[in-house]
Amino acid sequence: MTTASVASILRVTRYAALLAGSLLLCGQVLAAAPAAGEVVKVIGRATAISTDGGLRRLDQGLPVNTGDTVITASSSFVRMKLSDGGYIVLRPNSRFQIQDYRLADKPEENRSVFSLLKGGFRAVTGLIGQRNKSGVSYRTAVATIGIRGTDFEVIDCTGGCPEIDANAKPGIYFKVHQGGVNVNDKPFDQGQGGFAPPLGDPVIIPDGQNPISKDPLPDC
Repeated sequence: MTTASVASILRVTRYAALLAGSLLLCGQVLAAAPAAGEVVKVIGRATAISTDGGLRRLDQGLPVNTGDTVITASSSFVRMKLSDGGYIVLRPNSRFQIQDYRLADKPEENRSVFSLLKGGFRAVTGLIGQRNKSGVSYRTAVATIGIRGTDFEVIDCTGGCPEIDANAKPGIYFKVHQGGVNVNDKPFDQGQGGFAPPLGDPVIIPDGQNPISKDPLPDC
């Protein structure tokens, strides 16, 4: 082997080692990225599916990240504390995605976007909601919910919710415990419950027609 060949091999080896080191450092930086929040309590069984399709079990103290879809099993609840001080509690048989979450110094860069795919939840907004209310939204099958400094609850009965109310009409039910929400841009205030059908505008309904009032989640 010539001297030139040996030198070329050494250069390639050094480059490969440098590249491997860079990739390792990049992976460490990504791994150190702040989570959207953490699990405070699990009753029963809860799991999370990450953006790469990985499935992991959730237990107290474990993180939840942007892009995660959190799933609760039958007779199971999970309570999560977000990094901005907000809370989310999921009902049994729920699927809830942390679609886009960012806690930033600049008010306009703060955002938290969630999607309820199935089941129900109760949420208390935190610092992001104080800094940038327009950056907070909760998306459901038939409605998008914005906040006005808020503690509220939602149940998706678009496919029925017999475990709570067998007579519930298809749609989204919600209840404002504190503050206010905008459901498809229609305002609802503290103490008001409502219903959003698959077609048509959301309306105020009495507690007797609201499944949430029959089976409310505890305070966050």
